[in-house]
Amino acid sequence: MDLSTNQKLDIEYQASLKYCLTILPNVSRSFAIGIEFLSGELQNSVLIGYLLCRIIDTIEDDKDLDVSLKEKFLQEFPKCFENDFLLKEYQNLAKKLSGDKQHINLLENLDKVFVVFKNLKEESKEVLKKCVIEMAYGMADFVKRYPKGIRISSVEEYKKYCYYVAGTVGVLLTDLWFIHGRCITIQKLKQLNENSILFGEALQTVNILKDIVWDANNENSIYIPENLLKKYGLDHSNFLFPEKKQQSGLAIKEMLMLAKNDVSYSLEYVKTLPLANFRIRFFCIFPLLLAIATFNEIQKSDSIIFSEKIIKVSRKRVFYIKIYSILASLFNFLLSDRLLNKIYFLK
Repeated sequence: MDLSTNQKLDIEYQASLKYCLTILPNVSRSFAIGIEFLSGELQNSVLIGYLLCRIIDTIEDDKDLDVSLKEKFLQEFPKCFENDFLLKEYQNLAKKLSGDKQHINLLENLDKVFVVFKNLKEESKEVLKKCVIEMAYGMADFVKRYPKGIRISSVEEYKKYCYYVAGTVGVLLTDLWFIHGRCITIQKLKQLNENSILFGEALQTVNILKDIVWDANNENSIYIPENLLKKYGLDHSNFLFPEKKQQSGLAIKEMLMLAKNDVSYSLEYVKTLPLANFRIRFFCIFPLLLAIATFNEIQKSDSIIFSEKIIKVSRKRVFYIKIYSILASLFNFLLSDRLLNKIYFLK
């Protein structure tokens, strides 16, 4: 018996959605845990939003891809929303990449991601398009600005970079919370938007501090602002030298203060979300508490630049953080600075 067109489209959609859900934990374990807690249209919207951003990031991060190709594909990525033919060109680009195999696999299956995207509601699609387009153009600008590897020159430029790669995601999520959440009024949306960008920046800054040496060695990218390094007689060419350990430690301490400030605003962001949005709150709280635990590990490290120890939160602590995040999704008092500072698995 021949299948109708609608039946074929539904089979294609179900297969594509299954692929997206399956690949997610292979490209981000922490996001996968959060997305599992969401449901329905909101879950699919956040899932596809993350995968599209992950693809952009994969292109930007690849150290062996020709810079002109990077810029070209980042600038043209927004056209994929309207141009099915361009999807094939992107999938062929995967053959030129040398990064993580799972990330490359995602790019090879970009068409499946867009099958699910096209089945989202129009308001969800508009939110995703706006964020992804801004992120793609922003990353293309930095690739063009630093063709041999990113070298952030100032704190202002650092914040601009963080906005494109993470702040836009904070805005995207907040818009989705407004569309699909409960009890989120226009006034509440305004309050959330006051800290939505810093929510993304906080997570990004902690990841950057954790991976300073890896980023320098594997992506030839240094995100510590050079004007901050100059305060301590350093620059991008020498701050990784062992003999500069003391000075580099002082510069890193300033970045830690920036991260701590962002985390504080991020906690306010989460507490602004109405308690009725249990699933949304967990999605935000879990990665934030992971970031706090990672932040504390960095602070305990004698020197994250010269230490052989990999900054990583153990699986046991991740489990405890997950349980605590569930409880904190129900009660705002569990997110107070005083209480969080006392919890052993965050220290």
